Amino acid sequence: MSAYYDLYETPDPNSTGEKQPLHARIVSNGTYSKKEFIERVSRHQPFPHNIIEGVLGAVVDELAEALADGYIVELGELGHFSISLKCTHKVMNKKEIRAESIRFDNVHLRTSKEFKKKVHREIELERVENSGRTTSKTEIPIERRLQMLQEFLKKNGGITRIEYSRLTGVARLKAVDDLNTFIQEGKLRKRGAGRNVFYVWKQEE
Repeated sequence: MSAYYDLYETPDPNSTGEKQPLHARIVSNGTYSKKEFIERVSRHQPFPHNIIEGVLGAVVDELAEALADGYIVELGELGHFSISLKCTHKVMNKKEIRAESIRFDNVHLRTSKEFKKKVHREIELERVENSGRTTSKTEIPIERRLQMLQEFLKKNGGITRIEYSRLTGVARLKAVDDLNTFIQEGKLRKRGAGRNVFYVWKQEE
């Protein structure tokens, strides 16, 4: 499944009346709740749900405390967290500042180059002709997805995760779930490694 986008006209900030260039904007496929996110993580890592939820909660609590103490927090490839402040009124001279005039403003995440590269490698963009319509589709039953997969493999011999996602219309994470299920059921076998992984019909090996 792709990330959908649409094109929008850029606002005319100076009211010149001139036609503005279009800009692209992602059309959201929805939001993963914490519960759904933990479920996704647990499918790809051998940790129970309660362990993942506990670690996630501990990370959030410690992150909030460290930021509140004035630290910048670096979380590996994800990037750096920091906070910003704001003045409650315009100040032209430092002597006019009082402690009560300074307030917490926001938390910022500066993502790392490595994380941006990961997203860039994974993303596939597809234009939505009318962003006002929903992009969600009725999911094809897994039995039919398996049939579609078998027909594809008869013609092509192997299939990648991205090809399976496009073939069946399911999201890429769901595609991984399907393919892992078919492996566990003895229908598929995984070949290759890393980004070169593909899947073949096990019975025909």
